[in-house]
Amino acid sequence: MENFIPIANRIKERREQLSYTQADLAEITGISQRTIRSIEKGEGSTSIVFWYKILDALGLEMKIQFKPMSDETRKGFI
Repeated sequence: MENFIPIANRIKERREQLSYTQADLAEITGISQRTIRSIEKGEGSTSIVFWYKILDALGLEMKIQFKPMSDETRKGFI
């Protein structure tokens, strides 16, 4: 998913700044190296829990923000 690419790029950039290999990050987080590789490619099929573990290990955080919703979108919640 394209939406994950900026986050994935930031994760990879931070990992490299810290001189961690994907294997290092896998060992630190307990997440497989394959999953870390998938996350760094921006593949959105991995668990959000894994994303947060990786972010935490790298000293990063992700915030959820409200976005404006159209009336059509709101109808789906009623």
